[in-house]
Amino acid sequence: MIFSKVAITPVQPLLEVPASLWADLVAHLRQQSGGVRESGGFVLGRKTNSARVATVFLPYEQLEADALHDDFVSLSAASFAMLWSICRTNNLSVVADIHTHRFSAGQSLSDRTNPMVALPGHIALILPNFGRDESHLSGARLYVYRGEHRWQSLSGSDVDSRLRLRDKGGQ
Repeated sequence: MIFSKVAITPVQPLLEVPASLWADLVAHLRQQSGGVRESGGFVLGRKTNSARVATVFLPYEQLEADALHDDFVSLSAASFAMLWSICRTNNLSVVADIHTHRFSAGQSLSDRTNPMVALPGHIALILPNFGRDESHLSGARLYVYRGEHRWQSLSGSDVDSRLRLRDKGGQ
């Protein structure tokens, strides 16, 4: 009988976010939603070989003043032109988008068929309850776009292992 030793390597996070940035963006989403509507934004930063490292949160309403006027988020082509200009000027990339839902963090049909960035590997995060109770990750869902309107959905401990909140010391 032959036994082989399998090396187990920890799963690299898809997205690393400073804990203070996470707290600030969740507070902003909660305030913008007012407990009655969706809110969201883009998470900007740098992509490395092993992860996406967040450095900035750009709320949708900074790209388009009335992006949140309906029950859903709506951005025009001009908003995306402004987003790409901001990224180019600051040498940043969109590392994720994040938005809130009224109850659960499941994707709506609109979310599935209209990714904010329609490139394979794009990360979308959804917070339930309009972000009211999401200073941590429980309840959040992370979606990785696979192309052709297909998504990989992660929840619970899978989110914890793929989205890492870091304090200033890097831990």
